[in-house]
Amino acid sequence: MSKHIYLDYNATAPIRPEVAEAVAHAMKQPHNASSVHRYGQEGRKLVEDARTKVATLVNVPPAQVIFNSGATEGNNTVLQHFKEERILVSAIEHPSVLEAAPNAEQIPVTKDGIVDLSALEKLLQAEPKTGLVSVMLVNNETGATQPIRDVSNLLKKYGALLHCDAVQAAGKIPIDITELGIDFLTLSSHKIGGPQGVGALMLGLCGITPTLLSGGGQEKTARAGTENVAGISGFGMAAELAIKDLPAYQKMDALRDLLESKLPKGTVIHSSDSPRVAGTSLFSLPDASSETLLMALDLEGIAISNGSACSSGTIKTSHVLQAMGASDKEASSALRVSMGWDTKEADIDGFLKALEKIMNRIEEKKAAHA
Repeated sequence: MSKHIYLDYNATAPIRPEVAEAVAHAMKQPHNASSVHRYGQEGRKLVEDARTKVATLVNVPPAQVIFNSGATEGNNTVLQHFKEERILVSAIEHPSVLEAAPNAEQIPVTKDGIVDLSALEKLLQAEPKTGLVSVMLVNNETGATQPIRDVSNLLKKYGALLHCDAVQAAGKIPIDITELGIDFLTLSSHKIGGPQGVGALMLGLCGITPTLLSGGGQEKTARAGTENVAGISGFGMAAELAIKDLPAYQKMDALRDLLESKLPKGTVIHSSDSPRVAGTSLFSLPDASSETLLMALDLEGIAISNGSACSSGTIKTSHVLQAMGASDKEASSALRVSMGWDTKEADIDGFLKALEKIMNRIEEKKAAHA
């Protein structure tokens, strides 16, 4: 196959051309946004313009946006702040949440991959009092949207605060941090077509500002270290484009439905009965292994994954599917297709043709050894 097809947007979205241009422009000058000279003032303006754009993405005042290196840093910042208190996390969180709070109690999810609200309330009723609950807005593997408004209503009843990793929701569904009742929200630029290595922690109205890095006055002393002016500028451009293109992204459910309608007989589609964002599909193929399929698809020029891209190229059984009660066979044969701003119907057709070719080859080998 001469054309390479990229369908792993949930890992990293390709950088958008306008974003690359904004980053390149910002890198042409020595912009230290803390400096008082002309170049510093130019850098400060780039940062503050981006802050306004990123704030608009989740409907918070710009002053409540703290730029950092990404959602992993943001998640660690919040969870470390509450490490002396009781923390609850959903069983399907990203490893940057699960590993940042290894002693946290896990909230079960349903077989459809939705946080179990009854189980959450029982945990909240137990002693000691819960300080923080972390539930993602959209799961990175299944695309399932979590009932964050219902979660936040429960937490208010029991006096707990809510942290929400919204990495996979940004640019896919509308986000209003106040309407959803979120106290701390984390984002990563590279999930919406921005540069890698930049993100943001958004603060709700709880009045708490967690800090992880000290040693400078940047970000109102909330995050020490010279601001990544070029990256932040690109993040702002990506946020602006994500807002503008939100209606187009939501129409991508037609591509997802096309994909799922043409998968091999016997394929299990995970979270198919749950609310999902448009461009994500996690499915388990009959009598195949993720590792074999991923390598074969890569040779065909197709880039997808089997779940979270958090383990430096390793292929691991999905803890999300395990939490959902999937069988070992299903978990070991799962593939994730995720789409975004540059995905076209031809990409889905190309994937399906390559998959059919590979599955036929697997069947032929099995028949030969029968």
